[in-house]
Amino acid sequence: MSPKSRETIHSDIESSDDEGVIKNLDYKPPKGFTSYRAKKHTTSVFDVDETVQHELWLIRVPEGVSNEDLASMSITLPPSTSKSSSASSAEESHESITLGTLKKKETSSSSHTSTTTKYQLRTVTTDSGFAGEMLALQPLVPDSSKGGRLVQAPLGIRHHLALVAQPSIPSGEPLADEILSRPIPKREQPEGLKMRFKFSGMETQVPGAKLSGSGKKFAEQWAKTLEKRQREQEEDLLRAQQAEAEAEAEAEAEAEAEEAEEEEDQAEVEAEEDVVVAAAEEAQESSNASSAKKRKSEQADVDGEDEKKVKKEKKHKKEKRDKKEKKDKH
Repeated sequence: MSPKSRETIHSDIESSDDEGVIKNLDYKPPKGFTSYRAKKHTTSVFDVDETVQHELWLIRVPEGVSNEDLASMSITLPPSTSKSSSASSAEESHESITLGTLKKKETSSSSHTSTTTKYQLRTVTTDSGFAGEMLALQPLVPDSSKGGRLVQAPLGIRHHLALVAQPSIPSGEPLADEILSRPIPKREQPEGLKMRFKFSGMETQVPGAKLSGSGKKFAEQWAKTLEKRQREQEEDLLRAQQAEAEAEAEAEAEAEAEEAEEEEDQAEVEAEEDVVVAAAEEAQESSNASSAKKRKSEQADVDGEDEKKVKKEKKHKKEKRDKKEKKDKH
């Protein structure tokens, strides 16, 4: 579209209600309101007469980016376009171009950590994939001849730009190295069972000489990882054997200590039993001696009585004999 002069722009859209009649679509205030007319209007670079001599750029800036931040950014002029471009036309190039970059430190209110965000000032096109609605915007500029009333800019917007945050994509190399160095726990084979199933590729050797470039590098890293895992498994097995040997030695020492303690307890018990047996024997001997003495005393008493009985019988017999002899004499 060619540039328009400072004439009042009227719409020539035909009304669907009144065919053949041109409907005036100029702005009319709502019922109960009147248009405000400024008593004095100061001409600026955005005046409708000035916009014919200058370019209008529409720049979208994200929230949080101040004018001071923008003042520190250096940009490259966008490629020149045809001067006949209008307010509703898009950029001639369908590829988005980066015109400048901006780094801004931002502090998180929740974690109180400081991060640096990188922004790119890029042109907005129909194929840019962002801020496409900017291409349909129509600028309104003041008209000093009408007391500052806003009218459509004759030349429209020359360039559409947007300050876009550049996503930070971390490198995958540290993650790959961490995955390669991550130890794989060995599954212990249950006792009494044998491994018979082997999945496909289990015994495949890692190629090294037949590869080149990144494949060869990966094979070398993988071979080193396998060697490291083998060493770790051997070290784990050695530590397990040492721990088992130490546990066996400790168990043997405890068994010997328990056996020595049992022997000591047995010796003490035997000593106590010997003391008890000796005391019992001594008591038995004392009891036997007392019994023998008592029996001897009793036997002596019996012998004394027997002797008395014998003497008494002898005496009785003698007296009886003497009586008989005396009787015979008479």
